[in-house]
Amino acid sequence: MSETNPIEDFATPPGVTLQDSLDALGMSQAELSERAGISGKTINRIIKGIDPVTHSTALALEKVLQVPAGFWLKLESTYREHIARQVEARTLAGFAHWARRFPYPDMIRKGYVTAARSAGEKAAVLLRFFGVATPDQWQAVYQDMELERSFRKSEGTSDRMPVLSAWLRRGEILAQSAGGGEFDATTFSQNLHTIRSFTREVPSTFVPKMKTLCAEAGVIFELVPELPGLGVSGVMRWFHGRPLIQQSLLFKTNDNFWFTFFHEAKHVLQMRKKQIFIEGGKSQPEDIKREEEANRFAGEILLPGDAWETFVRQGHFDSERIRAFAKNIAIHPGLVAGRLLKEGLVDYNKPQAKLRAKFEWAA
Repeated sequence: MSETNPIEDFATPPGVTLQDSLDALGMSQAELSERAGISGKTINRIIKGIDPVTHSTALALEKVLQVPAGFWLKLESTYREHIARQVEARTLAGFAHWARRFPYPDMIRKGYVTAARSAGEKAAVLLRFFGVATPDQWQAVYQDMELERSFRKSEGTSDRMPVLSAWLRRGEILAQSAGGGEFDATTFSQNLHTIRSFTREVPSTFVPKMKTLCAEAGVIFELVPELPGLGVSGVMRWFHGRPLIQQSLLFKTNDNFWFTFFHEAKHVLQMRKKQIFIEGGKSQPEDIKREEEANRFAGEILLPGDAWETFVRQGHFDSERIRAFAKNIAIHPGLVAGRLLKEGLVDYNKPQAKLRAKFEWAA
């Protein structure tokens, strides 16, 4: 039992105190029944802890025993809470198998949850974290989000739903305190061009500015530490009436980070309010079409088509030429190098690959 909540360890049934009061007064249960107008059976069941002390009973006891009604009601409330917590403790212990599906130590290290001493306590913390009453409600919430259909499972991962749901929930918790008004597509589209100019800055500088510019347009942006096995760089969904872009640093390099952001930004502009877009997922034809559209949008805003095609036609991709081209289009050279790598125009073992900047979580 918890040492932080004495109610769980001990609580006196009101009937024990009632019997002590009768003994002190030399009064029998039958006399109390007659004086209070309460049946003898009810008095006996209260003393045995079977029946509760109701408000009307407490008022009657106050008149007969000269003990305030509030005293009896407080005893009753404390005792019933004690009983309920005992029942809940047994119930939570039964949720231990469910709790073990989550990478709890990693969730502690990433600041998702606090430490717990037992499987039952872990289950209680997880339920509070997800804001649900039971594992069945957790299942229902994330089934409604169609997570199983929303992303491809990597080989060797048979149960990513706990990890993905925990990461998504952490984003929701952070988003609850995010500022900003209603979504404005025009403002967001305009601000995206300003955000593009941040690619040459470090995260500690550009992330606060990104959040501000997104918030100006009614978009929530959250950078959330990933859990082992997540396999997702970004997601876009509508949360409490506003678009939420949530990213991890799964692949760490700046070309992946910025492509993911602008990819998810296009999903915002697609205005599919009842759909969740998880990077790397979806297999329905209409979903594939939207994903391809988002890919084209991200590629075009980062590396404008005409300029990119002219650069590629030159056929020379040494580090100096990459830097010069990046400077000409006002972007970090790592994004140029990343595109060349992705299109197979440069090998990953070449020096150009090192032009990509690596992002790390702040200590």
